[in-house]
Amino acid sequence: MINRRGVLHGGLLLAGVSFARLGAVSPLLAADAPKVGVLVALSGLGAQIGQWMLMGAETAADVVKSQGGPQIAIVAEDSQWVASKGVEGFNKLVDVDGVDVILSGGSSVMEAIAPLADQKQVVVMNVGAQSPKMAGIAKNVFSVLQLSDFDTGVLSKYARDTLGYKKMATLYVNNDTGTFNQASFAKGFEKVGGAITAQEAFKSNETTYGVQLAKIRASAPDALYIVGTPAEMPFAVKQARQMLPDLPILSYAGIESKEFLDAAGPAAEGVIYTTTAFDPASSDPGVKAFVDAYEARFKQKPTSPYATYGYDAVMIFAEALKASNGQAGEALRAKIVEAKRFPGVAGDNVFADNGTVAKAVAIRKVANGAFETVTVIEP
Repeated sequence: MINRRGVLHGGLLLAGVSFARLGAVSPLLAADAPKVGVLVALSGLGAQIGQWMLMGAETAADVVKSQGGPQIAIVAEDSQWVASKGVEGFNKLVDVDGVDVILSGGSSVMEAIAPLADQKQVVVMNVGAQSPKMAGIAKNVFSVLQLSDFDTGVLSKYARDTLGYKKMATLYVNNDTGTFNQASFAKGFEKVGGAITAQEAFKSNETTYGVQLAKIRASAPDALYIVGTPAEMPFAVKQARQMLPDLPILSYAGIESKEFLDAAGPAAEGVIYTTTAFDPASSDPGVKAFVDAYEARFKQKPTSPYATYGYDAVMIFAEALKASNGQAGEALRAKIVEAKRFPGVAGDNVFADNGTVAKAVAIRKVANGAFETVTVIEP
């Protein structure tokens, strides 16, 4: 852990780009090597998303080291996207492992640890929670991905204006993720002239949706928007296909995992969703440096924006740490607020006063058992 009054020395180029773009980040003495905690799901359904975040963070640590900087230690804890486990992991990372910053996600986990971030003066980078509650949730919390109200606004407009749907229904899990996403989508769809024919909820971990889908079928929508946790989405999509085989399905970024494709099987085909725009084939020097380092470590190219969130968060930490002269806590937070803009491999991170960002959104779909980008919409 960095001494919160410690000082950085020397100079470093980050991300393999011209660091007139990023600014020089100074290496620490070996004894002062920084620690980054990664508090995400590493087991259970949805674990692939957490693994992507961790892999992105580890790639950033490699890049910093390769450019002459400190060996950033990555310390991982498994939250399983469960609030109570998130609190346990947060306390261990801070009180036992002595990390200087934490990367985390999952709306319920983020809501649980946000008060602790301010209480213990630890900067938390949100790399996976899209609930609108993340806006201003704590002064020490910064989101490196856009929130669901932005994404659903893009998707609802695309559904009405491009796909031509006039009537839609929603099927959603009755928790923060579900209620916020479906309400935001419904509001956005109505705003552009569409009509919502039914809004049907189900309980967390519920896997039978016959009653809700019967009501949706009776309302005769043109398409269905579904949102749930990774544990529920495959069941919801499969049953929707069974009961309404010709009804198009729209969803959100939470489906983007091999686990979903495997569990949903052929039913996943054609599902349209939104996520942060990321092009691993980009010629941008920063993107190329990330892709090359990721492939060198994991022997595969990054395909998911979730890996970019972990990468960008660590790079932001390294840059802000240099600006704070090696001090974590309040000094680190202040430098992030002061700089506001940090380059990223999935678009620049420009923090608003409430700690949120706006980035380009990709409309993607499942095609031939894989995820592909249909179009990219700029903020």
